[in-house]
Amino acid sequence: MMKYASVTDVVRRIKEDIHKDYRLQSIAMEGNVIGLKQASNGHYYMNIRDEECSLRAIVFRSRVTAAVRALREGDHVVVIGAVNVYEKGGALSFIIEQLFSQGTGSLQAQYEKIKKDLEAKGYFDSSHKKELPRFPWRIGVLTSATGAVLHDIRRIAGERNPYADIVLRPIPVQGEGVDKTIAAAIDEMGKRKGLDILIVGRGGGSMEDLWCFNSPDVVKAIYGAQVPVITAIGHETDTTLADYAADIRAATPTHAAELAFFDMGEAQLDLAALAERAYETIVRRIDSEQRRVDAAAGRLNLPHYDRFLAMKKAQLTVLMEGAGHQWQRQLEQGQSRLMALQGRLEGLNPENLVRRGYGQLVQDGKIITAIDSVTADKTLEIQLVDGTIVTDVKEVKRYGKNDG
Repeated sequence: MMKYASVTDVVRRIKEDIHKDYRLQSIAMEGNVIGLKQASNGHYYMNIRDEECSLRAIVFRSRVTAAVRALREGDHVVVIGAVNVYEKGGALSFIIEQLFSQGTGSLQAQYEKIKKDLEAKGYFDSSHKKELPRFPWRIGVLTSATGAVLHDIRRIAGERNPYADIVLRPIPVQGEGVDKTIAAAIDEMGKRKGLDILIVGRGGGSMEDLWCFNSPDVVKAIYGAQVPVITAIGHETDTTLADYAADIRAATPTHAAELAFFDMGEAQLDLAALAERAYETIVRRIDSEQRRVDAAAGRLNLPHYDRFLAMKKAQLTVLMEGAGHQWQRQLEQGQSRLMALQGRLEGLNPENLVRRGYGQLVQDGKIITAIDSVTADKTLEIQLVDGTIVTDVKEVKRYGKNDG
C-alpha cells in the first residue's frame, strides 16, 4: 500500500530546505510597509511589498527599536533577517532582525500627492461640511452586503431606534477598479430624495486594501453629496482621503451608527425635560407678573386710593349739580327772552293791530305806509279783520303842509 506524505511532512520539508539555504537566512530586503500592526504582546506585524509581491514580516518584541516604533503605513524600509515557515499555519514569513527606514514609500508618497492636490481644490474645506440632522429617520448605508460593518450598523440601529429605516446599497470595498463603482454608488445615494444621512463603511485592512477610498473620484462624489456623509473606513488609526472629504469621520462602524441613529429613549427623556422646562418657565413668568401687579398695587395704596376716588366722585357730583342749576337758569333766561320777543312779534302782527281798530290800506296791490303813497281819484282798499272796505280817494291831505 502506497504511503502518502502528510501536510506536516511537507511543511517541515519546506522549512528544512529554507533553513539549509544560507541565502535566505541572512538577507537584506527592501519594500514598502503595508498593514502595520502592533500586537498586545509587543510584537509588530506587517507586510513588505513591492510592485508585484508581498511577504508577511514580523519584528519580535526583543528586536523592537526606535526605528520600528516610528514606522508609518506606506514607509519605505530596508530590513535584514531570515525567511521562516510557521508550521501550524503553513505560512511563509520574514523574521526581521534589523530595520532601517528609507522615508516615505511610493504608496505613501502617492497618497500625500493626491491629498495635497485635492486639498488645494477645496474638497476638504470645513466650510463645506454639513451638520447631521437632529432626528434622522432614513439612513443610507454603502458597504459590503456580507461584512461585519453592516451587522454592526444594524445592531446599533436596533438598540437605539428600531423605527428608523436602513437603505442598503451594497458595494465592493476592495479590488482593482472598484473606486469607480464606489464613486457612482455614492453619487446615486447622495442625490436620493428622502435620505437624511449616508454612511460609507468598510472594515479594517492595510493601506493597500483601503486604497480605493483614496481615489479622487470617491472624494469628489462625497463632496458633491446632498446629504451629510459619515465615513467609517478601516481601523481608528486608518485615515483615508474619503475621511477628509466626509462631513464626519467615525472611528468605527459602531461609532458611525451611534452618530446616525438617535437614541429614542434619550429623545423621549429630552422631550420630557423640555416640557418640564417650558412649564417652569411659564410658572416663573406668571409669578413675575404677579409680583409686578402686587408691587403696583402697593404703590397705589388702595385704601387711600378708594378715599381719593370717593372725594373725586363727590366733587364731580357737585360740579354736575352746579352745571344743572346753571343750565336751568340759562333755560329760564332764554324762555324769558323768547316770551319777550313773542310779545313784540304779536304787537307787530297786522291782525292784532286790526283787532284794536286799525285797518291796513292797500292801493294798486301795495300796502300804504305813508301818505305820499296814496294817489287821489283811485280806489283804496281798507282791510279789516272780517272784511275789506273799497272806497275812492277824493283828496289827499298831508299834515303840516299846505294844499297846493
